[in-house]
Amino acid sequence: MSQAVSQPSDQMSRVRGIDVVVSVLMLALSTAGICQTEPSDEAALLSSQTTEEIIVYGDKSMSVLRQEMNRAADITFDLFNSLNSDDEYDIHCYREAPIGSRIKRRVCRPNYEAKLTADAAREFLTGISQGGVEAKIKQKEKILQEEMEALVSEYPELQKALTEFVDAKRAVDSEHERRCEGQTLNCES
Repeated sequence: MSQAVSQPSDQMSRVRGIDVVVSVLMLALSTAGICQTEPSDEAALLSSQTTEEIIVYGDKSMSVLRQEMNRAADITFDLFNSLNSDDEYDIHCYREAPIGSRIKRRVCRPNYEAKLTADAAREFLTGISQGGVEAKIKQKEKILQEEMEALVSEYPELQKALTEFVDAKRAVDSEHERRCEGQTLNCES
């Protein structure tokens, strides 16, 4: 008998719930008409109000600064690669995880460095070491620097690209330094 009594009360509560929902909807629809204005009233309201413009200037994020620096580097190196006399000194950028890490970082290296380090690794694995890889890299770095200086003095567009890259690099470094001032660990970069 208790089941027969509980069924009608369940039905009644469902009906009351529907009534409440319908009542709320009716109230919402009826009050929506109160807030409506005529198009002529809207035009008068808009013309009487003044519009203000707010411009917010913010600091660029580190991500944006790095993107700008990477773009400037790509432009500089592409231009240098097209102008230099030897493809061995072409500089290419790519993402690479350092040894012992899975976090990839952007690395820009000349072709000779990749070749010399690969040769050194091969020598290490075979046990036949000719040595002097670091000295060879230093020697090639000097030639690369001389080539870069000569091309920068000869081609103003390369000088401009290099200046923009250096400026972008300084912006990243100074912002990083500003954000990390006084911190040794957990610095946001």
